[in-house]
Amino acid sequence: MSGGRSSPAVRNANSLAWLVVVVAGAVVLLIVWGLELSGRLDAGQAVLDGARPAFTEERVAGDRPAITMIGNVSDMLDPIVDAEGGAAGEVGSLVDLVAGATGLPAADVLAALEANFPHTYHLLLTLPLEDVSAEVPGLLTFVADNSELADADAVLAAIAATTPQIAQAVTNLLPVTANWRDVEGTEGVTRFDGVTTVDSVPELRDLFESDVVTAVENVAPDFRDLDEPWPEVGFISTILTVIGIVVVVFGLLMLAVTRTDAYSRGVHTLGWSVVIVVGALVSIGVLAVGLFPRLDGGQQVIDDLRPAFVEERVAGMEAGVAIVSNIGDMADPIADAQGGAAAEVGALVELVAGATGLTPDEVVAALAANFPHTLNLLLALPLDAVSAEIPGLLTFVADNSALADGDAVLAAIAENTPRLAQAITNLIVVTDGFRAVPGTEDLTGFDGTPVRSVPEVVDYFADEVVPAVRAVTDDYRTLDTTAPPVDVFPPLLLLVGILVIIYGGAMVTLARVSAPSPAPGRELAAA
Repeated sequence: MSGGRSSPAVRNANSLAWLVVVVAGAVVLLIVWGLELSGRLDAGQAVLDGARPAFTEERVAGDRPAITMIGNVSDMLDPIVDAEGGAAGEVGSLVDLVAGATGLPAADVLAALEANFPHTYHLLLTLPLEDVSAEVPGLLTFVADNSELADADAVLAAIAATTPQIAQAVTNLLPVTANWRDVEGTEGVTRFDGVTTVDSVPELRDLFESDVVTAVENVAPDFRDLDEPWPEVGFISTILTVIGIVVVVFGLLMLAVTRTDAYSRGVHTLGWSVVIVVGALVSIGVLAVGLFPRLDGGQQVIDDLRPAFVEERVAGMEAGVAIVSNIGDMADPIADAQGGAAAEVGALVELVAGATGLTPDEVVAALAANFPHTLNLLLALPLDAVSAEIPGLLTFVADNSALADGDAVLAAIAENTPRLAQAITNLIVVTDGFRAVPGTEDLTGFDGTPVRSVPEVVDYFADEVVPAVRAVTDDYRTLDTTAPPVDVFPPLLLLVGILVIIYGGAMVTLARVSAPSPAPGRELAAA
């Protein structure tokens, strides 16, 4: 090199060196565009935005007791909803057990139950609940045939207008008993193991309780880490795109300068120093924003939630919350006095009496003769009255038998009539916690409304959690099904940053041979 000008070979070497920088910037852009990073991370941000309300610490903590109470409701109803449940077939055995323990004849046991524990007595005679559902159409037709009401639909409309809580319980009882063992919409649904089929309400409960909520609990910390406020996941691709474009533009600029006399040793050193800074920014940025733990955790979230986003399971969850909504709407009016159905029984009898011209006593007699399960259910209400009677019933049997106490009586019932025992023990839990589910003190809906009662829990899952899953399903699949895994990007970008630093540093050290010194005349002029 002489006179401040570089030789063609050196100039070509400098141009080639800056061409490598242009290529490096292009590689960054290819990572963003070729691997669809922008679309994937945008989809990931949409998943974070849509699912964020469900993953707050308070809601994740509240999901477990909430779904456990739904499980109690399921365990209470499963034995009594139909003949397959088994509780109805155990009623005679229960009477025989009490008769054997107390020495009373079976008829006296029934009389004692009716006299002292009437709600329990009538509930036992109600079983199974599917028999109530079977009687309802005939009851509506009976009233229509013996009144001026046009048909069964008109009778039901009159009941809904006069006794809306009873109407709500009855209309929701029908789909509950019809779908309990084979819920519509669960075709092809399996547990997360991919093998265990999900058809019935108890199986749906297991899907939610053991699989879905457990998966949410497991990934919640990683989800919240990924959802850190800055930078947003969707913004990462924009940052990388800007860096790539800047590197390409700067590299092209310096490449052009190498073809002119303006490319001096100082320009060379400054240019490559900028490259080192850019590499350092990329490397430090990857580490500073926690891209490694965030995207590692993000991949864990993707992996662990993958079974929940299989289309059949999403559809199954939607079908599940639909039937659970029926269950909640059925139970709400009859669980306790606050539900209101018990207080409407008299009004219902008066309505039927007025429509048919029968006296109230004649209406009750007609119900007893033709629709006994329905009448007994009405007389059993509210269900918390049954729960209130249970301790006294157990004590009564203990006091009149060789069994030590109420616990011993319950143990004997569990051994001899396990399905009835399951229904009874869960009924107590359900009615005790129906209006304030234990453990949900901090649980709120997505708008901050408290979620405490069983109906509120049902609505929370049916109207907010599962719809949120459905809303982000497409974005989740975009994030999950495009290669490579998202946890590949942090090491890949860190490697690019480090290579840029090394390359830039090497070019700086080669400044003596890669770029010309100022010409002697220019040095004197500068002096």
